[in-house]
Amino acid sequence: MIEYLTVTALTKYLKRKFTVDPHLQKIYLTGEVSNFRPRAKHQYFSIKDAHATIGAAIWQGVYARLPFKLVDGMKVNVTGHMDLLETSGSYSIIVDKIEPDGVGALALQFEQLKHKLAEIGLFSRPKKVIPQFPKKIAVITSPSGAVIRDIMTTVARRYPIAGIYLYPAVVQGAQAVPDLLQQLDAVAQGDYDVLIIGRGGGSMEDLWAFNDEKLAYRLADMPLPVISSVGHETDTTIADFVADQRAATPTAAAELATPITLPQVWNGLTDWQTRMVNSVSHKITELESRLQRVQGRYVLTEPNRLYEGVMQRLDLAQNRLVSNMGQQVERAEHQFALVQQRLQPAISQTFTKKDEHFRQLVAHLNLVSPLEVLARGYSVTTGEQGIIQSIDDLAVGDHIEVRLHDGHVKATITEKRKA
Repeated sequence: MIEYLTVTALTKYLKRKFTVDPHLQKIYLTGEVSNFRPRAKHQYFSIKDAHATIGAAIWQGVYARLPFKLVDGMKVNVTGHMDLLETSGSYSIIVDKIEPDGVGALALQFEQLKHKLAEIGLFSRPKKVIPQFPKKIAVITSPSGAVIRDIMTTVARRYPIAGIYLYPAVVQGAQAVPDLLQQLDAVAQGDYDVLIIGRGGGSMEDLWAFNDEKLAYRLADMPLPVISSVGHETDTTIADFVADQRAATPTAAAELATPITLPQVWNGLTDWQTRMVNSVSHKITELESRLQRVQGRYVLTEPNRLYEGVMQRLDLAQNRLVSNMGQQVERAEHQFALVQQRLQPAISQTFTKKDEHFRQLVAHLNLVSPLEVLARGYSVTTGEQGIIQSIDDLAVGDHIEVRLHDGHVKATITEKRKA
């Protein structure tokens, strides 16, 4: 009777085959990276050739140690072991080691970092100008190498008045990058005109500290011009692209740091002195000629002639002023006489009208005056409370005052009788 297997049983059987088969414990595989999408932890992608594709996985710890980044289309050589995922029945290679095929990991990392920094504009930013007359030159390099000796010799020959300040640093190995960053911070705190950073020749591994991304950003942020002199003329590092100037040799770096030699300065000063003396002499000759011309002018030889025309114009202006003032006074007097002739009749007529109007007002006022009423036989009686209008306002024995049109009389009430 046929015994059917479950999917789980078959999958477990196949997984054990993958696990115990010695031919699958260490696989050397070459192909092209496909379907790579960066993830936060573990990375999953495919490796393919012209006729087949296999899944691949690389754990977080292994991927973090890679000196380069995986991208689609990259040809790689992979070392790993096979594994089968029971839930889906798919198999893949678990990557233990991965390297670029045909190009070294360091070279690939260099190209990737170079492309990244170029895209953000770190290489194309405005370069700082190296001063023509540096006073203080900082140098970051190994204290025991030939670099510092070549720089000191060249500066002493070209521009001996410039001071050289060495910041010794490890330029190779694991400690190189931290040491270089520390010395860059120290130089940035000082008052220097230019910085030379570099080392002698060596392999790509020996020069690798100058391809560090942190070092590139720090060089770009330096407040002073930076000259890079790393390796030989054929060697190129990220520091060379970031620096304001790149020198093929330490001697060339020292020459870039001293654009003008001391003899050139001296010759320039001599030429400038000669030009200045000639210019001053020419100016003095020109000013003397102008002085002679000015001294010969009649303004200085006969200054009184300056005032002749002015005095004549002043007399003419004074005569015109007196004549104009006399005419204005005559016109004003004539106008005043005319106004005075018209004013007196107008004033008399106005007074007459005002007097007549006043008399009319007085007559109207007299018509309503109480005194006129009293003159016709009436009188006004007042008591302690004022004018008496009713008999009820008085009592027998009250004192009253009676005003007539020609005087006052006082009386006492002896009797009250209503009408």
